[in-house]
Amino acid sequence: MRYVSLGLFIAALVLMQVLIGGAGLVFSLPANIILALAGVLLVFTRREPPRNSMMLWSALATLALGGYVMARALQSPVEYLARWDFFLTLGALVAYLAVNSFFLRSRDRLIVVGTLLALALVHVVVGGMQFKQQDNFMLLPGIKRSDWEWRASGFYIYPNHLAGLLEMLGMMALSICCWGRVKTWVRLLAGYCTLMAIAGIAITGSRGGYLSTVFGLLVFCGISLWVVRRLRPDRLWPMLVAAFIGVALLVGGAVFAMTKSDSIATRLAQIYDPTNMRPLMWQSALQQFRLSPVTGTGSGTFLYYGRTFRSPQVQADPIFVHNDYLHLLAEYGVIGAALGFIFLVLHLYAGWSGVKKIVNCKLKPDWRSSSNELALVAGALSGIAALLLHSLVDFNFHLPGNVLLGAFYFAILATPSADIKAVSAEVRPRGGWLAWVGPVLALALLALSVPLLPGEYFGEMARRAVRDGRYEEGRALAERSLTCERKNPNLYFNLAEARHYLTEKETDPVGLTALHEQAVEAYQSALNLFQQDTRLLLKLGAALDLAGRFDEADAVFQRAVKNDPNFGNVYAYYGLHFKLQRRFDEAEEKFRRARDLEETLISIPALDEINRIRNSDLGKRMLSTSPEPPPTVAPPAPPQ
Repeated sequence: MRYVSLGLFIAALVLMQVLIGGAGLVFSLPANIILALAGVLLVFTRREPPRNSMMLWSALATLALGGYVMARALQSPVEYLARWDFFLTLGALVAYLAVNSFFLRSRDRLIVVGTLLALALVHVVVGGMQFKQQDNFMLLPGIKRSDWEWRASGFYIYPNHLAGLLEMLGMMALSICCWGRVKTWVRLLAGYCTLMAIAGIAITGSRGGYLSTVFGLLVFCGISLWVVRRLRPDRLWPMLVAAFIGVALLVGGAVFAMTKSDSIATRLAQIYDPTNMRPLMWQSALQQFRLSPVTGTGSGTFLYYGRTFRSPQVQADPIFVHNDYLHLLAEYGVIGAALGFIFLVLHLYAGWSGVKKIVNCKLKPDWRSSSNELALVAGALSGIAALLLHSLVDFNFHLPGNVLLGAFYFAILATPSADIKAVSAEVRPRGGWLAWVGPVLALALLALSVPLLPGEYFGEMARRAVRDGRYEEGRALAERSLTCERKNPNLYFNLAEARHYLTEKETDPVGLTALHEQAVEAYQSALNLFQQDTRLLLKLGAALDLAGRFDEADAVFQRAVKNDPNFGNVYAYYGLHFKLQRRFDEAEEKFRRARDLEETLISIPALDEINRIRNSDLGKRMLSTSPEPPPTVAPPAPPQ
């Protein structure tokens, strides 16, 4: 039964990565369900209690951090936004405890690593096609990513996340190549995977990935030199020279190859970029932190506080802080940050203690110089070190695919060896109960995930139908999704969008009015669940305008300005509101503000049109008579 559970565990990790890293509940829930099944089956597997106090304390720190995040998620202002952190954390806990208490053998862990390295090669192949074709190619049908041009993302939709994945797996492959007690062909294959991972990181164009990979290599060299010093002190200086030359050749060769591509060379030259928007988003997170310093503002709240506190220079939607530590501080406060710090310190200490015990208690007495346990722990330490540095400028700890791999690595650090006991411990520490926590959490994950899957699935199908212009189908799918789930604002949004775009083909005035009112109703239902959402406010305001309900629309746009005062689209939509009513002075003011905030898609054509109207004879007569605006006649709805 252990191997059945291990097979399901591996399948969950693979599926999570293939389904765009689980970027969205509809993509993460299937893998979470498989992971939950693996965890439940562990009830029938022999359990291992903690073998020393450090293993127990590391597990307790993990449960404390995970428990706080989930408890805070349950108390967060917008329930649906909080689901993301809740399920991400619950899945990570199940994965961590499975490895911590059940999959302790090096053979089991190497099977997991080998499978993920094989998948990493597929990531790189897909990324190579994206790099070469520059057409945002995605292997799975129906999946579309943003326009990243040449930057590779593999199965993922964000190149920086692929860099985070490959830097972790590349460090593990290098460690197996250097320290694994494996056959020569396995060692060579691990070395090949290392080089392919570095090549994959290069074509992601992730500047944070470049720096964190070098940092991970330095950490691995430091660990390796310490091991050589303990096992073969006579070879320390030759190994030091070899390590220096090896890193120089690896990094130098990679940089030389990267400069052969103009695109990658440009990214290399921009590693230090004083115009980057990240520091501005970090300032927003610090402003958010000041609202609730102790417990934070709650799970998912940066999605809208990042908009409220955005700098005028930040016009891209600041969904994440692009700094996992500040994101944790803003949403979970000092308590969350303290628990996270304790978690990191204990696991890094446990991992380093594990390296020392493996070397001093197993390798040195037997005059051995290789060990799979050493390879796994050294690889996990190096990979985690790289990811921790990368998290200063990105949000890898918010992508389930990378979080599950991180949970696997942290569990290796907490339980570095299956048979090393505490040197001075006369009595095994208590903690046998810990092995039961994983299956219990897995059962909870299964029970909570399954009911949500139908609504998420039909909601995603409705979103795709609307995106592709199949509005009637989108409306039917959205209505079906709402029979399964009514706490997801996105489902109402899909329904509202379908109804809104159906008005373009409606010729019957009665039917047109009905569709406008139905769209308003659906937007309002979505807004009731997520009152701070700028997107919903702008869409509702535009729908109210089309329905001729201008006073209500004005109140909605005022809310949008209050919630997102430095976003150009807010003023562009507000300008359309006044333009529709022929209140051109007020419209011009809003459009100019939108233009100042670098919104040009709506504001520039609208300003030109107003100018033409003012200067035309017909326009002058129209403005002098000031007729009442027609309630349902309007220009096409502004783009999303």
